This record gives sequence, structure tokens and C-alpha cells, in this order.
Amino acid sequence: MRYILGIDIGTTAIKAAVIGEDGKVYGEETCEYVLTTMPSGEVEADLQLYSEAFSGAVRGAVRNSNADKKDIKCIGFSSTAETCVFLDENNKPLCKVIAWMDMRGTKEAEYLSKHFSKKDIISKVGFDNIYAIHPISKILAVKNKSPEVFSNTRMFAQIKDYFVYVLSGRFITEYSVASDHGFFDITNRCYWQEMLDFVGIDRKYLPELVEPGTEIGKITEEAAEAFGLDPDTAINVGAFDQACGAIGAGNIKPGIASESTGSALVTVATIEELSPDSKGDVPTLCSGIAGKYIYQPYCTGAMITKWFRDAFCEQEKELEKETGLNAYTQMDQLVESTPPGADGLIMLPYFQGSGIPELNEKASGVYYGINAGHTRGHFIRAIMEGLAIALKRMLECEKELGAAMDEIRSLGGGSKSKAWCQIKADILGIPVKVIKNSGSTPCMGCAILAGVANGIWASVEDAAEKFVEIKETYYPNPENAEVYAEAYQKYVEITNALNPTFR
Repeated sequence: MRYILGIDIGTTAIKAAVIGEDGKVYGEETCEYVLTTMPSGEVEADLQLYSEAFSGAVRGAVRNSNADKKDIKCIGFSSTAETCVFLDENNKPLCKVIAWMDMRGTKEAEYLSKHFSKKDIISKVGFDNIYAIHPISKILAVKNKSPEVFSNTRMFAQIKDYFVYVLSGRFITEYSVASDHGFFDITNRCYWQEMLDFVGIDRKYLPELVEPGTEIGKITEEAAEAFGLDPDTAINVGAFDQACGAIGAGNIKPGIASESTGSALVTVATIEELSPDSKGDVPTLCSGIAGKYIYQPYCTGAMITKWFRDAFCEQEKELEKETGLNAYTQMDQLVESTPPGADGLIMLPYFQGSGIPELNEKASGVYYGINAGHTRGHFIRAIMEGLAIALKRMLECEKELGAAMDEIRSLGGGSKSKAWCQIKADILGIPVKVIKNSGSTPCMGCAILAGVANGIWASVEDAAEKFVEIKETYYPNPENAEVYAEAYQKYVEITNALNPTFR
């Protein structure tokens, strides 16, 4: 049996999975780390925390699989696309890792968006503007606020690029991650030189660019020894997490869309040819499949349910400690005992700005319509319904661009909630299909890319068709259609009314 090691570097954890050539997961391990969030909107962590989690996840997955290290033929990578690492001439960090949701570059994003024409930004970046999450905004913010870090940086890398380097000794990135940087030309599939010149970034301090899923060589002897791997193991650059998750969910062709409810709520629709939104509202990125593209709007996601759990569910957390019954499972039970529509309670899930169609980075979260009869179950259900409405609005924008959607594949931590999946199906009005091992879909996706490049499988399409399994399907309940149509209308009206006040 040949095996592939898939590694997903997420927002707050690194997960590794050993996947056999039969598509089954034989061993996995997740190691978490804690990000530091400042009131100013800065979100960061020491690179050492990532490194410790990386080592623990890789070693743990290999150990749990019982696979002989010589049978692990290749390693694939998945990661967030906007988490920045600044390295010196010795490839040591000059500052903390800047997480993808960090907002320190808000003013810089506005400055860059004003300098370049909207037409240029759409054709180059695939967005309507440069945003704070884009690495180019973070880099310019570091240049403005910590000039010594900028001037001493000899490699502007993303978190995946760094760990590809750790294993291979080479700084190489690929088009899917690069297409979310703000300085990548998605039309010509190369760095956007005009943007680099304007910000003052020397091209030689950026990783080499290759197609997603490219095998770049063998692991170094030093890394093989450090991580308990065979020196003949091939390294594959993989793709960014949402692209890998889409592949791991079987979202490889038009007609199938996927949504991932993790810290962020992200939707992905695969398109065969580059066709950016002329208004720039819907982000267009390179797919994890060479030559294809995706629409990928996003907004704040399950971090809101985590916020509610931590702030208002002490009782459930204590019971979890005493009995092992997960606090989120208890929250689900509260939701299930609350009627659809949450008795008129509406939640705008704008905890870090709003997604499309408004795209207002200054928007904030809102509960509307509170009365004395509302319980915690109402508040939790309103979160789930609000995020499902946000999902519907994003999908509608993708449909307007011609993306076909007959079904939604659901993955991420949110797919574990039966109540939430049913809410999504009811509000979207189409079936929601939960993937088996949905928490491992990015690992599966990057493993498929690595396995195809290594000759283990014939094609991405072939592997995805064979190995992606549907665990459960949720169908819309027509009895809830009217109440959710009303909730949707209220949500839009409240957003339109409050949007001018967010400043």
C-alpha cells in the first residue's frame, strides 16, 4: 500500500492525515495553537507555535497510521492564503506571523485601492479593491509601522511557503495561494510587477511560482530525520485550503458548489475559464486544479458560535468537563428546541466586516428584534440562521455570474451540526450534502494533488470521483420556506438601513 501525507495549516491548528492509495484515512493528528488578538484588529502568533504544531501533527499522523515511512511516497500541502511570514537572510522570523484575518493594513488597503484603477485591480487581482486581509496590505503596513522589519526582510512568505521550505529547502509557492495576495496577476499568472514596484518589494525576495499540485523534489535529509520520514519522500506544493477543501469535497466541476464553515464561512464554485466579476464583488482565484478557476466569496463564520460559547455558555462548558458532552452539541440541542426564524430575532454576522454584496470592512455584528421572551437558544439559532442567509447571498452573487449550483457540499467544523445543516438547506432551498471525514477534506484535497503528481492516481477528477463519499444529505423543509423568506427580507432591510452607520 502506498500512502500520501496531507498537511493542512489552518487558522488555529495544523492537521495532518495519512491517506492510502485506496482513499481511506489511516491516521491523523491535529495540533492547535493560540492566536493573539488585539483590540486594534491585529492578529498574530509566534512562528515557533506553528512549528511545534507542525511537528506534532506530522509525527502524530504518521505514528497513528502505523504505515512504514518508506511507503509514504509524497507529501501535499494546504493552508490559508493570507497568513504572512517575514524572514531575514538566515530565514529566521523578524516578527510574529500575521494571521489572515489581521486588519492592521486597513488604511494601506484603502491607499492602494485609490492609487490603482478599479479596472486594473479587477483584471489583475480578481477583486474590486485591495483589502486589509491581502498580504500586500499587511506588507505595506509593516513597511509603514515597522520599517526595520521590512528593510531586513529577505523572504516575504506565506505560512505554507515556509513549511514547504522546511521540508524541501526551497521557497516555492503556487498560483492558488498567490492569487489571493494582491500582488499576483491572475490574468497572466505571474507577479504583478507594477504593484511590487509601488510598494517597494524586490521580486527576488518572493517565492518561485509554479502550478498548484506541482511536485518540487524530495524532502531534505535534515527534514526527513527531524520528522521521522523517508529521504525519498516527494514534496508537493499543493494549494490553498479552500481550493484543497473543494477538491476533497468533490467540487471539481460546474454544478457542484462547496461551503466551508470554519472560522470563516467560505463558498467555492468551480469555473472552467477565467471570467472575473466585472464589478469585482465576487473574488476570482486560481483553482487547485491546473488551468481552472474558482469564485470564492467569504465572510466571518463559526468563530461567532465560538464567541457565544465562550461568552455565554459557561454552564455547557462545565457540563462538558463533567460528562464529556460537547458544549457545541448542547448548543445544538438548544437550537433544535427553538422554532425556525428564532421568533423574529435576526443576527447580522458582521464580526469582522460584512461579505458580499456589501463588502463593508467597517460593519459590525448586530442582534435585531430582541424581546424578553428570547432565550439563549434563540440567540444561537439566530447566529446559525444569519450565517446561512449570508451564505445564500454569496451564492446568489456567484449564480449571477453564471456559476451552476444544483447541490452544496458542506465541510468544515460547521458541518458537524445537524441543526445548522438543516437550517442551511431550508434557507438555500437546495440539498446540502455533508462529506464523510469533512474535517479532513483539505488534507484529502492536497493528498489527491500530491498523489496524482506522484503517479499514484490518474487524475484529480478520477481520484475525487472514487474517494469522495457523502455522509448525509439534508433536504429543504417546505414548511419553513415562508418564515425564512421573511427572515431573509428582514436581514437585507436591516443591513441596508445600518450600512451607512458603520464607520
